[in-house]
Amino acid sequence: MKKLTNQEKGALLIITVVGLWAYWKYLYSPITREITGLQSELSEKQAKLEATRQAAQELEVLQAEFKIIEIEAREMEKKLPKSKDLPKLIRDITRAMERHRINAQSFTPSKEIQKTYFSEIPITLAASCNYHNLANFIADIGQFERIINTFDVVMTPKQATKESPDSLTVNFRLATYMAK
Repeated sequence: MKKLTNQEKGALLIITVVGLWAYWKYLYSPITREITGLQSELSEKQAKLEATRQAAQELEVLQAEFKIIEIEAREMEKKLPKSKDLPKLIRDITRAMERHRINAQSFTPSKEIQKTYFSEIPITLAASCNYHNLANFIADIGQFERIINTFDVVMTPKQATKESPDSLTVNFRLATYMAK
């Protein structure tokens, strides 16, 4: 093997350095930049995918909650309807009075009273009955789908007779409500 001259060694060194520089400049560096860019893009897309998966899970939970709220809203509409529907209400109260043997002397629905979020529909009632029947009647109308409150109950005792076994004369006010 022949010994290399200094010029050959210098030329070989220059060729090696130029080759390494060309490799670095045109091959390694662009590929490294592309890999870095692709890794960054991959990270962004993975983050978006994870956010989308999280949103999808939250959407399922929100849809389930929405269904529950819809059911509750329908139940609340029964308790606080958007219409008076006074004839049905009067029939229901009258049937409850008959069931509990309450003798109505007067039944007077009044003009509705406007409140902020709802309207109140007062009903004044005068009746005769015994105490237990009155208590059962009030408990019964409290269980109606529609909200009915009892106010201003005034009970006056009276002498019960064979023809009229009722021992109380009662005046009270019922109030039901209507959504605006």
